[in-house]
Amino acid sequence: MDCSRLEYIKNVNDDEAWAYEDYLIGSYFRLNFKQGEGVDSHTFNLPKGSLIILSQRPPGKERYLTHVVELVNDGSEDKPQWETGIWGIFRWVKVHWIADFNNPSRIPLDKNEMRAEWGCYNTKAKLLSSENLMKQWGSIDKLRAHLGEVFN
Repeated sequence: MDCSRLEYIKNVNDDEAWAYEDYLIGSYFRLNFKQGEGVDSHTFNLPKGSLIILSQRPPGKERYLTHVVELVNDGSEDKPQWETGIWGIFRWVKVHWIADFNNPSRIPLDKNEMRAEWGCYNTKAKLLSSENLMKQWGSIDKLRAHLGEVFN
């Protein structure tokens, strides 16, 4: 997988199972963002074409890297479809890589692959070029090269 457009990592959760597990490569879905301070403008301004890694911690397990998705619209195209409610903010995404949920032992562990705390405390997308990740990796190119091996 070409990781040159990997820009973000995002926390996703489902209280009962794996989030977004029923999709295939090439599928489209609404990637939800939980309402909160600044979430609407943050979500609106994420650039079309960027790739986002989804990281999640299913109930009773560690945190895993489960998807790589691409933002397929500009925020201005998605915002008219937003709804009220805690999960009403979303962006349409296309799946580029998805974990094998039938074989959990092969799903990459977040802590082993990211090797640094990137800020999984809310549902905003975090830049892969963040200070914490760059302390570990030195450059975004090194991190992207490593992730290219993980997602191939």
